[in-house]
Amino acid sequence: MPGAKCQLPEFHPQTVLRDWGGGQAFRLADAQTGVCVFGATGSGKTSGPARHLAYGYLAAGFGGLVLCAKKEERRQWQQWAAETRREDDLVIVDSSGTWRFNFLEWEASRPQEGGGLTINIVAILDEIAGAIANGAGKSEGGQGDNKFWDDALHHMNTNLVELPIFAGLRVSLPLMRSIVNSAPQNLDQTLDPKWQENSACAAIVREADKATLKASEDLRADFEECRNYWLQEYPVLSEKTRSIIALSFSMLVRPLITRPLRKLFSADSNITPEDTFNGKIIIVDLPVQEFRLAGKVANLAWKYCFQVAVLRRMQPGSGYLRPVFLWADEAQNFVTRFDAEYQAVARSAGGCTVFLTQNRESYRRVLGNSDAVDSLLGNLQAKFFCQNSGETNEWAARLLGERWLKITSTNVGQSRNETTLAGPEQASHNSGVSRSEQRRFYVEPSVFTTLKRGGALHDFQVEAIVYNGGHLFANGKEALPYKLITFNQR
Repeated sequence: MPGAKCQLPEFHPQTVLRDWGGGQAFRLADAQTGVCVFGATGSGKTSGPARHLAYGYLAAGFGGLVLCAKKEERRQWQQWAAETRREDDLVIVDSSGTWRFNFLEWEASRPQEGGGLTINIVAILDEIAGAIANGAGKSEGGQGDNKFWDDALHHMNTNLVELPIFAGLRVSLPLMRSIVNSAPQNLDQTLDPKWQENSACAAIVREADKATLKASEDLRADFEECRNYWLQEYPVLSEKTRSIIALSFSMLVRPLITRPLRKLFSADSNITPEDTFNGKIIIVDLPVQEFRLAGKVANLAWKYCFQVAVLRRMQPGSGYLRPVFLWADEAQNFVTRFDAEYQAVARSAGGCTVFLTQNRESYRRVLGNSDAVDSLLGNLQAKFFCQNSGETNEWAARLLGERWLKITSTNVGQSRNETTLAGPEQASHNSGVSRSEQRRFYVEPSVFTTLKRGGALHDFQVEAIVYNGGHLFANGKEALPYKLITFNQR
């Protein structure tokens, strides 16, 4: 029909999520390149840009995972879901244990190619161990002694996961703890009949030996490496080294096998990350503000498994993947070095990341250096800057770039010879006008300090300066690399 508007297929990249007027919009393709929002405490970043985007994502049928740092976030998302008619898609993972996810069994029993590989199971444990290390004040990716202990724990975790798999047993954290607690403390003990009879470690080694006796040569060789670790390598470690590794493992698993996380991660599974692919919105309602390290571990376990599940998605033969979002307010509580790797390729798998924080320094405290922060933020293309102060404003100004401006300056002066008594009419006057071109920021850093913060003082208006991955925004006859958007909090 002439003049009829073309209807885009469901989840087409050019689907408009938020119309910004004047032919400008935030589209699905923009969401898939990632979003980060910056703003000082009380700047309106959650009630302004965040709500603006959340409504667009929910109304468009996205699935997603919401990480919780603050206690009010579940209620906030319930309200947003109700206003976009998505209440039935909410899954609230909380301490009641109604919704459970055994991530070790999920990875170990995955039927696809690559499923059940020890290295992938251990990667989840490494991610959680990194969160616990950061919670204890250690920096991620440490050097020297820290790296030695990290590598030693990783090595033990690898053998801990492989041993039950060789024996045909279900991988679980309680079983892994039993293996460590009953492992031999010296070579003599490995020959002790009493230890061989009472040790869970010894029993599983025997079971794995039987199960792999007629297996392929490669599998048998892998088992023998694992057996050598438990019966030869582990017992000869010095008592101090062995006790530190065992303690590190205990610190790793304790939050997951005690209240409140035991019911959530060490039982069966009735919800998995893949449910978001069908439109479910999983809210990890164990906020760091209240549950502290246990909450952080729970959120990070869900986050990492969600990310690897997204990366495994395959494009359908026809049509488009349903987009899924990873949402983290106060994102400095949840970022890891894996995020930059994930975000670099998430777009093709329909992954849409939204991270909110106060400033770049929040990420630097966690990731350790500017290169890691730049790697992450460089892969989050759409950036919303609310009212803020400090170094982030300087960075934002440089990001938006500079332009040449014609600057006009004038000067007027008067001079008089003080050695004479000449009157005013004998004084000399001079004046001049000069014009030059100078490079100036499109937006000066000071402008970010004066953006509207919402609330009654600003008539409930929140302002944000938006940079969207190199897009140009029409401003009269001029095209600018940014757009000033006002959000209504009401």
